[in-house]
Amino acid sequence: MAKILVIDDEAIIRDRLKDLLVLDDYDVFTAECGVEALKVFDAEDPDVIVSDIKMPKMDGIEVLRRVKMKKKTAEIIFITGHGGVDTAIEAMKEGAFGYIQKPIEYDELKIEIDKALEKQGMQAKIDSYVRELQRSVDEWEITFNCVSDCLSIHDEDFNIIKTNKAFSDTFGLTEEDLNHKPCYALFGCIEGDVSKCLSAASRESRESRIKEIFYQDLNAYFEVTVSPIFNREGSFKGSIHIFKNITQRKLNQEKIKASLEEKTLFLREIHHRVKNNMGIISSLIELNIESTADKQVIDMYTEMINRIRSMSLVHKLLYQNDNLSQINFSNYTTDLVTDILNSYSVDPDAVSVVIDIDDDIYIGMDTAMPCCLIINELITNSLKHAFKETKSGRLNISMKDIGKKSYELVVRDNGKGISEDFNIDESSSLGLRLIKTLGEYQLGGKIEITVNEGTEFKLSFKELEYKKRI
Repeated sequence: MAKILVIDDEAIIRDRLKDLLVLDDYDVFTAECGVEALKVFDAEDPDVIVSDIKMPKMDGIEVLRRVKMKKKTAEIIFITGHGGVDTAIEAMKEGAFGYIQKPIEYDELKIEIDKALEKQGMQAKIDSYVRELQRSVDEWEITFNCVSDCLSIHDEDFNIIKTNKAFSDTFGLTEEDLNHKPCYALFGCIEGDVSKCLSAASRESRESRIKEIFYQDLNAYFEVTVSPIFNREGSFKGSIHIFKNITQRKLNQEKIKASLEEKTLFLREIHHRVKNNMGIISSLIELNIESTADKQVIDMYTEMINRIRSMSLVHKLLYQNDNLSQINFSNYTTDLVTDILNSYSVDPDAVSVVIDIDDDIYIGMDTAMPCCLIINELITNSLKHAFKETKSGRLNISMKDIGKKSYELVVRDNGKGISEDFNIDESSSLGLRLIKTLGEYQLGGKIEITVNEGTEFKLSFKELEYKKRI
């Protein structure tokens, strides 16, 4: 229920207005002069005051001034039978809501009171919205300044218009230093070409952009993320920048890079030494060959040397390549076949070798080692047995990627084929037993042998997964 205070030195007017207002469900209080009215105002806190202007001791204008000092939202409607336009203008300047001449038309007064109350209601809503908006702004300011990364807001001309506490603390830039200066003038990040500015790039792409910059004054690296700001109509209004200090990350990256380079050097050295040690072993075996004339012993030593060389070649390719964990199997097979042919002094015009291996096949050392030994044994068998009588022929070696890190290795010769009832499981040959062990047990593959105008050996297997070694 709205509270109304009626002030008039004439009792008949006060009582008449009170009776009418009470009928309209207002809570009504009265006073006969300004001094008494101020006491009632302090005690009852009325919403609207209906006051005469000309009163003894304190006129209505003075009451208005004192009431507004106490409560700015209080509304005062003046009623008077004296005074003219000048009095009304003075009252309005002091903040009066309305001015009604006597004799009073109650309906006119009622309308003015309702308008005054409606104004107060609207003002209360506005005040509530303002408080809520201010609370949101305060919360945003707190959040904005609590972010540990440096934040800055830029207008459409790249000028910095707002920064958070972390930005000011980190860069030591005051509002005077910023003074709506363009960001590139402070950070020197575009080298004179505004088109290189991240804000411009984000405006064009309408997406965030990221760039690393070096801030010389702090000797620090920052990762800058720029996100464009568009209004509801889609017009570019500026951007928000996030500066993340990545100096420590850069230092750690340099340390990791140096450590990796050192470990890579060690790995290359290890592979090189293993290759050299295998070469020494091969040389020691060759010394034994020189001390014997027994052909069977010489053949045995030669096979042993070829096996060692086939493994040594893996280490040689590894330390020569950028990739220390995988070898190009096409290159490896070509080098291996050349070594074997040279060791058996095979005339290249007599035995032609066709290698069909995709250049993009790379396999790890765990898989390469058994494969190289298998190829060594198969080529050696062909040279020793398939072409024993003809002294010439053709050797085909192929390897195909059949998907999901699975491969198919085929070695075929057109020489004297093995017997059709041949069974590798019953063979007493060390080489064939080695092929079976490496192919089926170590690689987990499937071996197929076909005899048709020569011998074809097919091994289907899957690349071994690297197992961590303790």
